[in-house]
Amino acid sequence: MLRFIGRLILVPLGLLLAAITAGAFLVAVGTIQPQFGGAVTETAISTLRSLVESLLADGETLDRFVRLAKIVTSLTLAVLVLPVSVVAVVAEVFAMRPWILQMLLGALLTAVLPWAMTPELIAGQQLASPVTGLLSATGALAASIYWIVAGRTAGAEPQSVEERATVRAPARSRR
Repeated sequence: MLRFIGRLILVPLGLLLAAITAGAFLVAVGTIQPQFGGAVTETAISTLRSLVESLLADGETLDRFVRLAKIVTSLTLAVLVLPVSVVAVVAEVFAMRPWILQMLLGALLTAVLPWAMTPELIAGQQLASPVTGLLSATGALAASIYWIVAGRTAGAEPQSVEERATVRAPARSRR
């Protein structure tokens, strides 16, 4: 019972720290690397420009703002929260403890999910490959942070060495 309570605390804490670290990593890379920072800035400016133009063009300002907010929210979830959450669920259910497996799964999911959720963004994008690499590194980092906090002890309590080494005598049938 105590282990279950510990898991209830460690798993959400690991997810929270992984998402925060992934977000900080994206901001840091966007700041340090001009190609990524420029792409993020260019995307933000063009999005804001199109939003302002659409607000001035017609009276459907609230609908367009809500649609934009939904896209930004879904992309944020797809990059920072969903991949590492899937890694956590898979690790807990299948008692998947090796760091390399959790890291690779996190990298793969983080690289693929944003494009799968919004395929219209990748159409004609020249930055798709570098951004996918950046997303992959973000997912690997997030899954590694989750592994440090909660993933090393994922799943059911393993048997001790003594329990595995003990040979039990076969049960005798009573006749």
